[in-house]
Amino acid sequence: MAEINLRFAVDAEKLEKLGSNFMHSKEGMDAFSSGKFKGEDRLFISLLETHLLNTMMFYPQKKLIQMGEQFEEAYFVVSGEVLITQGDKSYKLGAGSVLGLSEGMVRLPSKYTATTLTSVQVKIIPFHRVDSIIKGLLPELRAILVTIIKRNLAA
Repeated sequence: MAEINLRFAVDAEKLEKLGSNFMHSKEGMDAFSSGKFKGEDRLFISLLETHLLNTMMFYPQKKLIQMGEQFEEAYFVVSGEVLITQGDKSYKLGAGSVLGLSEGMVRLPSKYTATTLTSVQVKIIPFHRVDSIIKGLLPELRAILVTIIKRNLAA
């Protein structure tokens, strides 16, 4: 079997060592303002620190979503690797990946099957929380957001 490449992952080990209060420290603020961290690093640290999302652990070979199914919640990968299969193409996603958020926000079925390759720790992003944030936006902004998401998913 051909090797499956890791398509995306942040350096979770390095970022987790910074500690839970890093973003609120002078050192953290200086690091962020200097551009030392990429957007995905900042997002990882922010989501890692939040207590608003529940954390779950999945064992290897757990199917998170089947192609054609609706996402009931989105997954932010804290650690581990997930195999994404789309027809005859496969790739791996690691820490920092977010699965199902765009699809779930616009109620589109999954275009892929996601299965854990290793033990995977995730933070669950419930759609009722996302919906309450989206409903608070001006209708014009909501429409723009939905249009952008659908365009990106179609690409």
